[in-house]
Amino acid sequence: MRTVLSRIHRWIGFVAGAYFVLAGLTGVVLVYRAELDTWLNRDLIGPSRPASERQAFRPIDELFAAAKERVPPDSSPAFIHLPKSDDGYFDLIYSHPNAHGHASIGQIVVDPYSGRVRGQRVIADPNDPLAEPSVMLLMHLHYTLLAGDVGESIAGLAGLALLASFVSGLFLWRPFAGSWRRALLFKRGAGPDRALFDLHRLSGAYSAPMAFVVVLSGVCLIFGSQTSQLIGSFSSVSANMLPGNLKSEPAAGRSPIGPSTAAATVDRLFPDGRMMSIALPLRPDGVYRVGKHVDGEIYETETKRVVAVDQYSGAIIAVQDPRRFTFGERLLEWRFPLHTGEAFGAVGRVLMTVMGFVPVLLFVTGFVRWRRGRHRLAASR
Repeated sequence: MRTVLSRIHRWIGFVAGAYFVLAGLTGVVLVYRAELDTWLNRDLIGPSRPASERQAFRPIDELFAAAKERVPPDSSPAFIHLPKSDDGYFDLIYSHPNAHGHASIGQIVVDPYSGRVRGQRVIADPNDPLAEPSVMLLMHLHYTLLAGDVGESIAGLAGLALLASFVSGLFLWRPFAGSWRRALLFKRGAGPDRALFDLHRLSGAYSAPMAFVVVLSGVCLIFGSQTSQLIGSFSSVSANMLPGNLKSEPAAGRSPIGPSTAAATVDRLFPDGRMMSIALPLRPDGVYRVGKHVDGEIYETETKRVVAVDQYSGAIIAVQDPRRFTFGERLLEWRFPLHTGEAFGAVGRVLMTVMGFVPVLLFVTGFVRWRRGRHRLAASR
């Protein structure tokens, strides 16, 4: 049994481990994706202006109108991000169809204090991922291998294989009766081979709990629908979530309200928190989906508190409040913050940074041990 598990562990490590190394190293960078993107594109999304020159943000409708003028023909404005801090930026996200049937995603950035458009860029292009901003390129490399849906499935399957590798590795590491001390420490005075073995098994054993959580949360993100079905078998995953088919009442001669009015409606309902985002109606019967962050959310940069607003009457149609989530909805909510470490703030991000280098250590020590074993076997023949 031990021999079979050893072979399974070894070959999963070689095949899926190569992806584990790539995902770990790209993940280290992506933990600080927002800071890196700002540093690389300071002129576009860096601090809007010195603190001494800040007054009040311009109205949302004014900022939206300025950005909308820059939207390319045949493109659809889809989403607004509001400043996440006093030195943040306003942006408008739009989709642009292309000849290959895949829409590219663009971003128009506006100074929230002056209403001046700072610039724009394509942030996602399925047909030319190498033209994407560096952070988005790393993101897509991390979970799709730059191969679209096929690459995403491969990454998910590699993650499942890694979970099996963790289990087999822990089984091989498990101490025999009375030998826990030896199992948890380096052997003193050991030669190079034993030291290499101890480095591999102990780095794997000590990192296994966190690595298991990181990989499992990643697999659950990739196989989102399957994860929802599984969790939905014992707890509702939709009781408090906004349905996807919400509709506004017929226009009946009324003009649509603007995003400012939609945001003001949500401010009256929830005076607390920071306004974060507004998903725009994409159809004549579509609705505004206004996101306003609530204190205590595990997300720092996004929010799960979302209010659907009729685009003609301004009436509230439905509310999604994370404080009312079921156990199943909360499990789904935790996937991304767990995967990035965001759920535990700065400490979590540091731990994820350290974890990103563990796959390299495991892969290299495992490969060197295997090579040395092959050389010894060849020499004995």
